[in-house]
Amino acid sequence: MVLVLIALVSCRTTRPPAGEELAPIAASTSAEAEQMLSARRSQFEGERSLVRVRYPTSRMTVSARGQLQVDRAGRVLLTIYTPIGTNAARLYAENGELTFLNDLQSTAWQGKASDFAGGLGLFGGALPTESVAMLLVGLPPPGVDSISYSPAGMAEVRFPDVVVTYDPPVYPPKTIRIDRDGKRVSLEHLESYADPEPLQRPEIPRGYRCCVLPQM
Repeated sequence: MVLVLIALVSCRTTRPPAGEELAPIAASTSAEAEQMLSARRSQFEGERSLVRVRYPTSRMTVSARGQLQVDRAGRVLLTIYTPIGTNAARLYAENGELTFLNDLQSTAWQGKASDFAGGLGLFGGALPTESVAMLLVGLPPPGVDSISYSPAGMAEVRFPDVVVTYDPPVYPPKTIRIDRDGKRVSLEHLESYADPEPLQRPEIPRGYRCCVLPQM
């Protein structure tokens, strides 16, 4: 179990670099909040967040700190750190393709998001990875209508196989709960900053064992 190994070594992590903190929205109605968040999505330049990921298994609830990065093109990089700040695992998404690097066991997997067994409960469905990226930073993806809002941010997004809940329903998001197939993954945003740096697909280090699909 990949995340069980990560949990054993993830107690603290490096902080995201100091940058402009994300400003909350101040709407008087849910409809106004929807308009404001849609405007922020259209102006989105990138974000970097210190996060905590919680994932229940049959034996324990895994909790690990890491860093979430999303750029303006909708590319995503989730990095889980060891206590000394080195990489424990990395998940990268771009244009419907995923790369997963297990840096603890020196294994790698690349393929379509639809073939990915695990992740954040959103990857692997029919939703484009660029839309997943927006949901992870609390912004409404274009073309998604099944979103409920509060005056302070998104509250819930429903899909046929996934429910995404924002607790509390504010922007920037605090805790995002992703429920799919009876499993819940929580992504807690601890610190979030604007970051316009474009992401690049991480290279697979020499010596990593190929094509190991993570079971999480």
